Amino acid sequence: MDVAKASIAMNQAQAKQQFNVGLAKEVKDQLNQQGEAFDKLVESSQVPSHPNLGHNIDLKG
Repeated sequence: MDVAKASIAMNQAQAKQQFNVGLAKEVKDQLNQQGEAFDKLVESSQVPSHPNLGHNIDLKG
């Protein structure tokens, strides 16, 4: 393999790697945003606890 072909192959590999790193960063940012939105949703859906809720079981069928 001559120097030109090796240089082209190396540049293509570097470009692919930079693209993949950029894509991974973008996916990570989106997942962080979705996680924050999920946390807000869970916090907003909190039901006030009742002192007797969940302490009794009705065993009659």
